[in-house]
Amino acid sequence: MNWTSKLRKISRLLLHPMFGFATLVMIMCITNKPALARNAPAGFVTTAGTHFQLDGKPFYFQGTNAVRFGTTAGESEDKIYAAMRDYASLGLRVVRMWGFSCSGYIGSDPMLEWASEHELGYNEAGWQRLDMALDAARAAGLKVILPLVNFEPSYCGMDWWTRQVIHSEDKHLFYTDARVKVAFKRHVENFLNRINSRYRSSIGRSIRYKDDPTIMAIEIANEPHTEDYYEYSRGLPMGELVYNFLNELSWHIRKNDPNHLISTGEEGYKTTVDGYVDTYDHVWINNGSKGVNFEKNVHLSQIDFATVHIYPDNWNIPSNQMTWVEERLMKRRADIAHAAGKPIVLEESGFNGDPNWLGYRLGYGSYPAWYLSKMYEIANKYDYAGTMIWQLMPSGFHVGGYDYDTSSPVAGVVKNQAWHMNHK
Repeated sequence: MNWTSKLRKISRLLLHPMFGFATLVMIMCITNKPALARNAPAGFVTTAGTHFQLDGKPFYFQGTNAVRFGTTAGESEDKIYAAMRDYASLGLRVVRMWGFSCSGYIGSDPMLEWASEHELGYNEAGWQRLDMALDAARAAGLKVILPLVNFEPSYCGMDWWTRQVIHSEDKHLFYTDARVKVAFKRHVENFLNRINSRYRSSIGRSIRYKDDPTIMAIEIANEPHTEDYYEYSRGLPMGELVYNFLNELSWHIRKNDPNHLISTGEEGYKTTVDGYVDTYDHVWINNGSKGVNFEKNVHLSQIDFATVHIYPDNWNIPSNQMTWVEERLMKRRADIAHAAGKPIVLEESGFNGDPNWLGYRLGYGSYPAWYLSKMYEIANKYDYAGTMIWQLMPSGFHVGGYDYDTSSPVAGVVKNQAWHMNHK
């Protein structure tokens, strides 16, 4: 049955007095088709099939993660504004930064102080820091991707929510416990309805986050997954905990925010092994042990684009297996996303230049720039709609490991990729 026929059936069902919006939600989930295109206001990034658009024009992009810019653990405000201008001068178009900070994980002034099922304790100074970072991006002409929570403890993890709301250390209950989800959904609503305190002084008017075109996408989480074999060891279908949560939260976000793109923030793990070619030691990426089903998640009707986070050195993939990275990771994920009619973004990637790091023993040596260029070459070959590095830091910021200065050879690779994406 084609999609037009399905729409006719849906229309007839909705005319029946027994049916309504809830039925439409159910049918959209069952059909596993992308939601109908939304006519977002001017300035909002939208999708057009497997690519992005901005005001009717193609929007390919190179970006960077700069995750601490919106938290009070970062640098001075002047440095954040200058950093955003530096990114724009290099041709970058998108910055991804944490949309969260909670008590216990950063030095001072976190956004969230405490939480219960019925109430949330906020810190205005923490909110204002994120307001400022968004204003800095706006002033530089950049778009921002904002994840809402972290799987790991850093800055505000799922474990913070389970401890606060139900006094449990099991972070997996974040996906399933009704009380935790009620609290988190309330926070999501508050987040989307937040009025940016900096905009009135900067541009003369107030804007709620949900109405802010500077924000390119709301991301449900940073790297949602499970501990290894969590579902398998409990007799549960692998990938279902995360899938069900992403489905529920994506509809909740869409109900409160009709204009922004929504994504999952996942790394791209699968639950199906693709034959003998997956028999390397890193079969864990594809065998469901991480509790994520990329192939199923990408078909969620309110998820607008797919993400992957790929670190060959950190994932213990030797440099002589880069062909496997290309064919079984990057090409395969692009094929899945494009078959679903959605863009795919290489949202995190990079190589650690520390000579004491694992990557040296895996054959990557001291050539992070060369291997990053290889990753971008592969992404371009398979028509990724966006690429992002972890992380490019302007002069004066801490660098090391996967973080590189804008004067480094890695920055040259990023700049070249920005030129390529901006001219597509």
